[in-house]
Amino acid sequence: MPNANALPHRNARRPALLWALTCLILLGVLLSLLPGARLNSSVLAMLPKQTLGAVPPALNDGFMQRLDRQLVWLVSPGKQPNPQVAQQWLTLLQGSSQLSEVKGPMDAAGQKAWGEFFWQHRNGLIDSATRARLQNGGEAQAQWILSQLYSAFSGVSGKELQNDPLMLMRGSQLSLAQNSQKLRLMDGWLVTKDEAGNYWYLLHGELSGSSFDMQQTHRLVTTLHGLEGQLKTQYPQAQLLSRGTAFYSDYASQQAKRDISTLGVATVLGVILLIVAVFRSLRPLALCLISIATGALAGTVATLLLYGELHLMTLVMSMSIIGISADYTLYYLTERMVHGGQTSPWQSLAKVRNALLLALLTTVVAYLIMMLAPFPGIRQMAVFAAAGLSASCLTVIFWHPGLCRGLPVRPVPARGLMLRWLAAWQRHKTLSVGLPVLLALLAVAGMASLRVDDDIAQLQALPQAIQAQEKTITALTGQSVDQKWFVVHGDSAQQTLERLEAFTPALAQAQAQQAGELQSWRTLPLNSLARQTQDLALLKSAAPAVTTALQRAGLTTVAADLNAMPVQVDAWLASPASEGWRLLWLTLPDGQSGVLVPVNGVNNSPALAARADKHPGVTWVDRKANFDSLFTLYRSVLTGLLVVALAVIACGAMLRLGWRKGLISLVPSLLSLGCGLAALAVTGHPLNLFSLLALVLVLGIGINYTLFFSNPRGTPLTSMLAITLAMLTTILTLGMLVFSNTQAISSFGVVLVSGIFTAFLLAPLAMPTQKERKQ
Repeated sequence: MPNANALPHRNARRPALLWALTCLILLGVLLSLLPGARLNSSVLAMLPKQTLGAVPPALNDGFMQRLDRQLVWLVSPGKQPNPQVAQQWLTLLQGSSQLSEVKGPMDAAGQKAWGEFFWQHRNGLIDSATRARLQNGGEAQAQWILSQLYSAFSGVSGKELQNDPLMLMRGSQLSLAQNSQKLRLMDGWLVTKDEAGNYWYLLHGELSGSSFDMQQTHRLVTTLHGLEGQLKTQYPQAQLLSRGTAFYSDYASQQAKRDISTLGVATVLGVILLIVAVFRSLRPLALCLISIATGALAGTVATLLLYGELHLMTLVMSMSIIGISADYTLYYLTERMVHGGQTSPWQSLAKVRNALLLALLTTVVAYLIMMLAPFPGIRQMAVFAAAGLSASCLTVIFWHPGLCRGLPVRPVPARGLMLRWLAAWQRHKTLSVGLPVLLALLAVAGMASLRVDDDIAQLQALPQAIQAQEKTITALTGQSVDQKWFVVHGDSAQQTLERLEAFTPALAQAQAQQAGELQSWRTLPLNSLARQTQDLALLKSAAPAVTTALQRAGLTTVAADLNAMPVQVDAWLASPASEGWRLLWLTLPDGQSGVLVPVNGVNNSPALAARADKHPGVTWVDRKANFDSLFTLYRSVLTGLLVVALAVIACGAMLRLGWRKGLISLVPSLLSLGCGLAALAVTGHPLNLFSLLALVLVLGIGINYTLFFSNPRGTPLTSMLAITLAMLTTILTLGMLVFSNTQAISSFGVVLVSGIFTAFLLAPLAMPTQKERKQ
């Protein structure tokens, strides 16, 4: 026997050394990549890379980054106006280095500059209501001016009338006030009032970095909580509301950290205790850790090479790889533990190698199918798993025969119980036929109550406290952040403004519809140069009628200044007049420009999309609806892929085992999918894209059990022990996902655990007969 073993031993050295060299290279690559790598906690980074229709990607990215950096606060001193409370909060915020700018009141100099800009450009900043009154000779404008003069509440002074007899500046200010009906100016602050009579002062700021930089965002949120404590210590009656993407991002990252720390520790401890209890030795545990560590190394390097970063959600969901990669080691070690006294380590490897490689192939294919999902986080997990599992399996094949020499042979745990279970499958039709039929009935009954829900909100368990604050701010200011807007863009700033002006009548029509496609919208109070030229012509034709009407009323006026007062975009953006509007405008270095048109009260998103399609350079954006549609599309695609995968597996099994045995071996796979869906329904989770991704893994992992059992060179007892250990490690790892606070991950875990346990129960169906076994 020693001589027979010497040749395999010598032949195995070279591959083992080559694999060791490969692992050293991977370690070197990892060390070189780590300094530039980052851990991404962004929820939006998990979503498809999607541009806003025909909008240039650079404009899309620019708007998204700018919007994600915004923060808004409302500070209330109580039922009596008191700007000192808001000023104290402003002072505290300005001391934070994580905020690039914070703005509160407009000081006297700012208000003066604001008024001067409107005065100097009053002929170029005409609003739509004034423009309508100037039509047809200007008689309507004359009557409006008289109504303002005789109103007891308008407060028109003789100086204003003398300087601006057409009252263009007053008209533009009234138009702006209508755009922010819930906010008014008090002592330079924008202030609103709630139903209880409390005053609220508005402040807004911008992050100095990305809202999805996990460490920076957590520092900021922690700092803000501390500053809020300081404010309430000084003003106990003060109330504070906050809104911003950073708060959601921090909540998501901290939740994922908790999942990793609690679920990860439980997973590792469970696997360690199981291996030590079965093998009663630390060497199998060390071999498992070597296999898992090599897989983690390869998975991390592959992911960083392809993506340059690791998503936090990738790490949470990749905990499943711990259990799967341990399966390869456990299958080989159970063969050694049972038959180590009669066969050499390389003979044991020869018996299980084909089954290991087939199991690896099916699992890797299952993960690679997940690459078709449009979500970067899911794709990262697929790459991590495919590379990691391949490395783990190769480690078993190349290293473990040499490392496990001298492993003591132990009695099979629960040997009698497993032998009786296997005998029952071979002798009793009640079990071999009745159990599959029973599970099939349970699967059909469960799936009958299954509901489908492609809501993207399942990606994250949204915190109620943050949501409540956001809703309150929306109600107080009338400014929502539901990410529904039109994007108007052009090759230049002027083309963008002209397209915006051409599209505005369609917005009015959408609001005027009987059903009301939308309730309100906000457009930039800036006119294109072409519109300003037209307005100047209107002023010149309307001025005589206004002058005559004022004279008939006994008012002597000076002649209106009818010179051109052009407003360029750059000048407007640099002036105080654009305060509160700059967020909606973006110009790229090449001149391409875009403007957002926020809308409220959307009742018919498809109709608004159809309106946008009729206008060049206009795109309707309903991000949630778009992503929900993508969920639906890819759920359908994955359903088709699952059917194709099942057909391929069936063909392969029939070619390998014959048509009868091949079809029987397909039963565990089919029922594992059905029972996974039934468990989903029973636990109240809906069917969505994540459920189908879990089914892909159920198919890829569950079929390993039938492959282990159908191995003609193995023994049923060895296979039973191997798949029992594999199932338990998988339950210990994937089962932890069930307890995640995120619904998508929890449903992912429910499908995996139930489906894989079903595959384990039915795996003995694939046992070869005495005639089919090979020695």
